[in-house]
Amino acid sequence: MPTVRLIVPSRFEIVEELTLLIERITEQMHFDSDDRDNIVIAVTEAVSNAIIHGNRNDEEKKVQISIVTSDKKITIRVKDEGEGFDPNKLASPLEPNNILKENGRGIFILHSLMDKVKFDFSAGGTEVIMTKYKKPLQKSRKSLTLRTI
Repeated sequence: MPTVRLIVPSRFEIVEELTLLIERITEQMHFDSDDRDNIVIAVTEAVSNAIIHGNRNDEEKKVQISIVTSDKKITIRVKDEGEGFDPNKLASPLEPNNILKENGRGIFILHSLMDKVKFDFSAGGTEVIMTKYKKPLQKSRKSLTLRTI
């Protein structure tokens, strides 16, 4: 399985370059356009969370990104140098008193867009591991037109 590994500073300029890389990889893997968009949004969200919440906008701290591809899936790992959090203590953005809040939707978005999302917490930081599986290719059906004579 081909792997791309990046270690980047906690700066938002890297998000745009990373978006272009993810778009290129997922296009080469023949993900459909909806899945490509979902993967890009999820990676953008995970990297933004790593910069803002994990590394607290400290440009000295790094974000590690690993992209592993195979014939059937893409797995993206995003690791920050932060102290971590308890995902079970996050308020649901679907609760009535959270609906209008401007933040608190990141983890929900990741789960909505990717097939698998897992968190790994260690003394070295928090890592989010996201996987998207390719859909089986749809065989095109030829339509049969009957004409009466």
